[in-house]
Amino acid sequence: MLSMRDFTCVSQQVAALFGQAARPENRARYDAELWQYYPQLKTPQGCAQETRYVYDLCQLAQFDPEGKHVLDAGCGFGLQLIILHYMGVREAIGLDPFADRLRTFQRLISDFGLQGVQAQLASLEAVEFEQASFDMILSNEAISHYPDVDEFLERAARWLKRGGVLVIADGNNRANPKLAAHTHEIWQRFENGPAGEFSGHRILKPYVEQRAEIIQQAFPDLPAETVRTLALRTSLLTRPDILQAVEHYLKTGELPNSVYDPTQCPVNPYSGAVIERLFHPVELARHIERFGFRARAYAYFGGAGGNPLVRAANAVLMRLTPLTLRWAKSFRVIAVRQ
Repeated sequence: MLSMRDFTCVSQQVAALFGQAARPENRARYDAELWQYYPQLKTPQGCAQETRYVYDLCQLAQFDPEGKHVLDAGCGFGLQLIILHYMGVREAIGLDPFADRLRTFQRLISDFGLQGVQAQLASLEAVEFEQASFDMILSNEAISHYPDVDEFLERAARWLKRGGVLVIADGNNRANPKLAAHTHEIWQRFENGPAGEFSGHRILKPYVEQRAEIIQQAFPDLPAETVRTLALRTSLLTRPDILQAVEHYLKTGELPNSVYDPTQCPVNPYSGAVIERLFHPVELARHIERFGFRARAYAYFGGAGGNPLVRAANAVLMRLTPLTLRWAKSFRVIAVRQ
């Protein structure tokens, strides 16, 4: 049995931090999305649930955080790293490209004196660490949003020590038909609209309209109908490639042929960001092994809330992976650097 710091003690420390942060006189210091995304952090029971979530990940990975160096690639508000800090990590670094979330994480670090914890406003491709810098790299609900998954895996293999562990937790389980169908609906809305709220996402302007905007601004003399046609035929491309495709069309009359495919995750034409990739967990684990890992996928059904029956059922169903993947609401992949 893996030995880690006392769960109750760590949970109480997490609850004390967020209890103080949530006080009326302090709450405005932190982005309002923190409390919308994690309303449970306002109660000790909710903090215990989030703490148990991280303990369960560490237990599955057979990873004791005490004295270790950890990177969270897509840390958001830094909740998991804050918990790992109280679990004893020596150094915790969080990366995220969203300024509002990182600003809140940085303020929490400063306000509560979280020594050894860093929050860096950066995308994966914009940073570099020395080889074998980390004992664990965490990707919690983040791998679905990386612009280039293979680049992340290459970097993870380089940055992890031999025997270090890559921990992936994600809800975009392609093996679950219901989840996959719902994600395809999200892709359709982001690509073609209409704008508005949908399934927890806010679509400000569909990607096809953003591509039309890019084309119209760069080629103001093009007729609106031509702009629309070109926008429809440059799906999955970002601004430089869109402009190159339009220039090629103007020289040769050959229309680009990157038409929207509902089985592929669409791409933000300005940033290259993707929204909710889908992964078959077993296939992902096999793919990760090509980068120098020994990897295993697990179906995940819950249990962080502490209900003993749910936890017992989850433990059995995880052991029955891959048979249970088609019903799992999310998945885990544990990959050890060889």
